[in-house]
Amino acid sequence: MSWLCDLIDKNSPEPRQRLELSQEFITKLQTSHLPSDSTLLNDFCDLVMQWLGGSNFKVALSALEILSVAIDVSGDVLAPYLIERISSLVERLGDAKQSVRDATVQLLATLSNTPHSNVQIVFEKVALGLTHRQWLVRVGAMQVIKTILEQNKFFVEVQVNRTVPTLCKLLVDANSEVRETASSTLVHIFCQYGDHMIKSIKQRQLIPESKYQMLLIRYKEFQEGVGPLTSTPSTSQRSSRSLHRPLIPQKPVSASRLISGLKRAGMSEDQENLLGSAPPFLRASSVPAHRRPITVSNKNSSNAGSVNEEAFQKAFLEVPRCNICTAKDLKDKLDGALMTLQNANADWDKRVNSLKLLRAVIIGGALDYTDFVLELRDMESAFLTSIKDLRSQVCREGCVTLAFFCQKLELKMAALVEALMPALIRLLQNSAKVMATSAQVALQYVVKYVRSPKLLPHLRSAMTSKSKEIRRNVASLLLMSMTIWESRTVEKNINIFIDCIKASINDADLETRNTGRNMFSHLDQEFRHHAEILFKSLDPSKQRQLSGFVSQSSSSQSIISEKDSMPIAPKNPCFSFKSAAFHFTGRSTSDIDTGSARKAYSQFSRGSSKWKPMPQINGTPVSSIRSTIPTHRFMTPATPFRRQPPVFRTPPSNVVRSQPGSRSTSPSQRIASRNRPSVPTVTRNRSHADDGEDISAGGDSLKFEVAELNSAIAWCNMSSAAERKEGLKALYTVVSSRKYIDPLDLKKITELLNSLISEGTHKLLQSVSELLIQLVQLHHDELNDWLKLLIPRLLMKYSNDVLVSNQDRYKVMLDTVRQYFDPEQQLQAVFRFIQDPVRNNVNFKVKQALLKYLHEVMSGVDRALSFKNSEVRSAILKMFQWLDDQKNIGLRDITEKVICDMFSVNASDFTAMMATFDNELRNQIQEVIQRNSLSKPKINGFSANETHALIHDTANQINDFVEGRRLPSSPLRYEHVISRSPLDNGLIRRQSREDGNCSLSGYILDPERLASDEELQEELITKIGEELSHSNERTAERLQAMNVLSQITRDSLFSLWDKYFKKILLLLVENISDSDAGIRRTALKLLKEICYSQAPRFNYYAEMVFMRVLDATGDESKFVVSAAEECGSVLATHVSSVICRKVLLAVIRSTDTAESKIYMAIKMLTKVLESLSSEELLDILDEVAPPIVEAYNYESSSVRKESVGCLVKMHKIVGEEAMLPYISTLNRGKRALLDVYLSRMRGPSPVS
Repeated sequence: MSWLCDLIDKNSPEPRQRLELSQEFITKLQTSHLPSDSTLLNDFCDLVMQWLGGSNFKVALSALEILSVAIDVSGDVLAPYLIERISSLVERLGDAKQSVRDATVQLLATLSNTPHSNVQIVFEKVALGLTHRQWLVRVGAMQVIKTILEQNKFFVEVQVNRTVPTLCKLLVDANSEVRETASSTLVHIFCQYGDHMIKSIKQRQLIPESKYQMLLIRYKEFQEGVGPLTSTPSTSQRSSRSLHRPLIPQKPVSASRLISGLKRAGMSEDQENLLGSAPPFLRASSVPAHRRPITVSNKNSSNAGSVNEEAFQKAFLEVPRCNICTAKDLKDKLDGALMTLQNANADWDKRVNSLKLLRAVIIGGALDYTDFVLELRDMESAFLTSIKDLRSQVCREGCVTLAFFCQKLELKMAALVEALMPALIRLLQNSAKVMATSAQVALQYVVKYVRSPKLLPHLRSAMTSKSKEIRRNVASLLLMSMTIWESRTVEKNINIFIDCIKASINDADLETRNTGRNMFSHLDQEFRHHAEILFKSLDPSKQRQLSGFVSQSSSSQSIISEKDSMPIAPKNPCFSFKSAAFHFTGRSTSDIDTGSARKAYSQFSRGSSKWKPMPQINGTPVSSIRSTIPTHRFMTPATPFRRQPPVFRTPPSNVVRSQPGSRSTSPSQRIASRNRPSVPTVTRNRSHADDGEDISAGGDSLKFEVAELNSAIAWCNMSSAAERKEGLKALYTVVSSRKYIDPLDLKKITELLNSLISEGTHKLLQSVSELLIQLVQLHHDELNDWLKLLIPRLLMKYSNDVLVSNQDRYKVMLDTVRQYFDPEQQLQAVFRFIQDPVRNNVNFKVKQALLKYLHEVMSGVDRALSFKNSEVRSAILKMFQWLDDQKNIGLRDITEKVICDMFSVNASDFTAMMATFDNELRNQIQEVIQRNSLSKPKINGFSANETHALIHDTANQINDFVEGRRLPSSPLRYEHVISRSPLDNGLIRRQSREDGNCSLSGYILDPERLASDEELQEELITKIGEELSHSNERTAERLQAMNVLSQITRDSLFSLWDKYFKKILLLLVENISDSDAGIRRTALKLLKEICYSQAPRFNYYAEMVFMRVLDATGDESKFVVSAAEECGSVLATHVSSVICRKVLLAVIRSTDTAESKIYMAIKMLTKVLESLSSEELLDILDEVAPPIVEAYNYESSSVRKESVGCLVKMHKIVGEEAMLPYISTLNRGKRALLDVYLSRMRGPSPVS
């Protein structure tokens, strides 16, 4: 039995015992190395991290010292396990105790220099703390970065370049200490890397000029030896001494004696509470604070006359047609509408029409004119008069128009909305439901889209209103703002939010208090320090109500009981019983029998949860049930996202727990408990019963949950629409609770949804949509059999429904299904429906929707799908039968796209299937594939066929290369690859050298030797190629390989480009399509750097590279998109302009290309044209100008704007006369806008 196993076995929840155990750990580590057993090392790290996250700062300090000693003794063994847990260490940089923060900084710096650690990975993981919400973490992360730079600056230069923009943003942080530390860190970087880093910041315009000059002054002062860098206030006060453990008595002493001794030693009251008893209502539950759906409640919202968001969305578009041609036309229409609205004596129907006209103006294109925003200042009086109008129709229409303006203009409405806030808030208490609910929904739009801090003072003053309706709705608006606004905005106005939370918690209205508790939950999740301060300022009765929300992040809050949040699973038999007995326990600090308390509370909950035919579930209003369910104080610490497989655990009767507030467990009882046999039982994500709670209680709870589900389904089958809607809300609550749902119950829910979708009742569609989306998100792995009914039903309803709002809901449901289910299962469901002779007698719209859905599914897959199915073959035959009918002539284009998609997704299966068709059909399919793949217009003497052939050849080389790497690893494999692949063996994966642990960074320690030794270069590039060939795996190693390749490229240390350029390029192109966003971004940046130094070599592969870079502009990660745009700009200015034009114009002319690709292609083409002379551009103007003019009519505003910029550049080069024939086809509005841009380019005309 290992000594480490014995010590882990002694773990206890008691702080005093943990401190004693830490002494044993340190003593043993100083004389013995850590064992190499991965299970023990994982459990050891989990145990130490558990101590580190506890509520006793002395225990946290001891944990840090254990790690420090362990790194000194066995760092090469422990480092990989600690790197996985750096995020937990970074969290401790924000600890309330300075000694814990200092020790964490020291430990992270030591870890970066430990053998088998990776300084780049440590740097990147620590750099994530720069964006942490807690300012102490940001400061601590910068201190670690400075320490790493002093020791490893040559190895982290790439990481520093990535981090500099974030540090520049911290120069304007809300916290002064963060700003000061960021300034000091940047100056430190300047000192380490020299002037080129300063020039880089200047060129990229990362900081304002004033901040830049301040940094330069501090940098020069440091260089001249005026004095050391100014440190932050907290840094200057920190002690540089090493860790000191608290003195712990070596002999066991009673708690009373220890407390009395600590009092004599001057121990604080908070620290005394560690070992003394604390009231149970002051201890934190381990229930995490979740982000909950926002619902502005209104008890009367279901009655006649009320207005909801759905009605607003519908009213947005119920306006007269209005086309805006000129700015004068816009001003005339606005002046007429505002004049009518400001006249309180005008007929109410005229004022309603004027409000509709304001919305129609925006829909007609008013946002394209800059004058419209200026007109907002004149609308205040008109809106105010409308909102205050006594006629409900005018008031409602005013609220609808205001909400529409907020949705379209967002922050530009801040000044106008601020003036209207008092009137809107007063309207909430109006006795007319239509007016009150209109104001309620309008305020939701204001908070959701405007997001201005100027709204908060109005909401705070409203919390003191005498009307409970106002307080209730304002509290919900504040919760919405805390949830959806940026954390930075919330933090700047945290005092207002705290005042409002306190007022809500102490409010006389029950619903307002519930909302206040939810706000406190969110505050505790996002800003724990402020939540703890607010908690302490409340009365004990309020603290008891919030006890389930208190965070345990700070180790200094000893009044909060320690609940182990990282239980260690018993993986080794030598300590399985003991870990089961201790790792799920709290501290024994009170005489309260919490087992009885929990049993009584659960019985009370079950007794009060009877289903009633009212808009309530479990005694809680439906509007607030989603936010109140997770806050149960005695729930399990963590609830899984989906159902998990059964796990074996020790039954409650065999585990003696020391509950918070119980001292009933003596050491003898614990020993007796360990000796009992352990009988494993199967549990399904439900918490174990506590000591003293019988098994029947758990059974009753499960029966009640099933009864609740059955009751909700029964209500959904009622005849009344209102009752069915309430049943759907109840069912949504059951599904979103993320509890275990039996497969039979899932089947009941899907059958219910099938019938509701078929009915298509407009009033229920919103609720059906929400329920289906939630069900698919949480249980899609178990609903694959449902697809064959669900997808065809949704597509038929989507195609045949006449209401646009209903179509939008069906589209959202279809998008959710397409996102979460397996693409192959979706294709099988659609193919089965198409070929089914019983069900496929559908109209043209449904056929078109089926084919479009197939195209969307196959366009989004990133792997080969199997078409070895008779249903697929029958479906293809059916598609071509549709085309034989003249009624379906409009399906030809989308059918051809589907055929081409199937061929591109799995060419081998599709080709094999084509062989089974008759000759006529086979020839027809081949013609479709060739026509859609190769027919492109002639471009500058080069046909698009030639372009496609070049791309196809290069793609084949990539495929050969990838297939060669996937062959089995054997000597025969290498011979085979060498004989068949165009690549030579420099980049083929081979047997590792004797020094298998050699790091790639070691090759660049001696740059001069590497630059002169071609054999060493070949060895290095071979290893880099081996790492880059690991697609979708070994992410850290590939990042390091690309960093090294970037450095040798930038420093001109590599001279074998003639031999290895093609292979490197193929590997980088492959990594651009990697599953990891960091790999994609780094590959694009490396491609840009190689283009700088090896631009002429790109001419032979430009088509392939351009297409891959353009594809990356549509990436889901904004960082990858930014890197792709930078790479594209460099390619456009360094590669041959003839090749650039050829590829980019083909993309711009394409009709089915993504918007992001067209936008980037025009942007790159503009850079290409800027490099041409007027004579060169005149020669190709017929080729370049028409596609750009056509793109000016594109539906996307970003594409139009980039097209205007390109046309302006062409005007500047060749003059207006040469461009006049091409722009004459534009309408008057677009010509006028182009003239505005041209006048700006020329500048102000000289004054005579």
